[in-house]
Amino acid sequence: MTEWTKDKEKKVLWRYRFLLTFRIIRVIVILSLIYGIYMMLLSIGYSKTNLYSKNEFEMNLAIDWTQAGNYGETGFHGEITPFFSQKISFPLYRTIGKEEQAIGTVNLTKRMIPTFSRKEITYLNPADSKIFQFYLPEDPRTGKTFKLSSTPEVWNSLNKVHEGTVANLAFSTTTFLKPEELLDRLKDYDVDVQWMPLYTGELKEIRDVGSSLGGDNYLSVDTLGLSKARQTDDYQSYSLSGIRKETIKDNEKIMLSNMKMLIDNESDTYLENVLGLRYLNDRYHYLKKNGFQVYGAVVTGPVKELLKLKELDVIQGAQLGKFEYWNWTEKE
Repeated sequence: MTEWTKDKEKKVLWRYRFLLTFRIIRVIVILSLIYGIYMMLLSIGYSKTNLYSKNEFEMNLAIDWTQAGNYGETGFHGEITPFFSQKISFPLYRTIGKEEQAIGTVNLTKRMIPTFSRKEITYLNPADSKIFQFYLPEDPRTGKTFKLSSTPEVWNSLNKVHEGTVANLAFSTTTFLKPEELLDRLKDYDVDVQWMPLYTGELKEIRDVGSSLGGDNYLSVDTLGLSKARQTDDYQSYSLSGIRKETIKDNEKIMLSNMKMLIDNESDTYLENVLGLRYLNDRYHYLKKNGFQVYGAVVTGPVKELLKLKELDVIQGAQLGKFEYWNWTEKE
């Protein structure tokens, strides 16, 4: 019988460690290959199902309706994690005059359980996070009208700025109007309408809605807005039409169709907590029954053309946005 020595012990231990290390490395390599194949198949399946384009389109609709003139860009690529979380990122823009201006990035993580999904908007400049505020012309519960205080500082600023400048401007109206009625009031002014706040039953049909009341001076609510019409058949491509009097009825139909699509396809938790579309079902049915009424607008154009809006008696509570150098194409 061979005598057991320390040298033999070391050789056995070394061989054991070598075999153990080899087996561990082999397991790691196999698991890595399996993981790589799994992720490749998952990514291929994700791209084939078109879920990314669908989620991106839905997120852009939410931005269109809630961001008062801001909008996202489509056509970017998302990713899916091993646990089926979808990550989407695309730039956020604002138009001043005729020029698009990047103001931030939208990041969306959609998880299997909607409660754990989240949306985040990162702005390039903190000042760009400010959203225009709009005020109801009357209290829907009582019919009491509101007369907003004058805003001479807005008109004075526009008057002092060089005419070779463009800007965006927001205002509320002294009465509820149909979209085409407001567009008709603005037809003689060389401005583009970007967004109009909608009255969708807040405080009356929809009671538990965020609101801000300033004594007898003003009343604002969280609502949706009528924006450019974003339409798609397969989410891969879409058409976009601006807010114009001759197409406004089509814009309304497209918005209702998109609202119905979101209601049918997404949970209330996802719609409200992630997309920020509170009471979407109630608002859809209100618009379907009562039609579209607006009480303000976001417009953009040459500063001297914006200054002329002061003469409209239907306008109140004007707010001034950002200025940019001339980039306008005048009407012929």
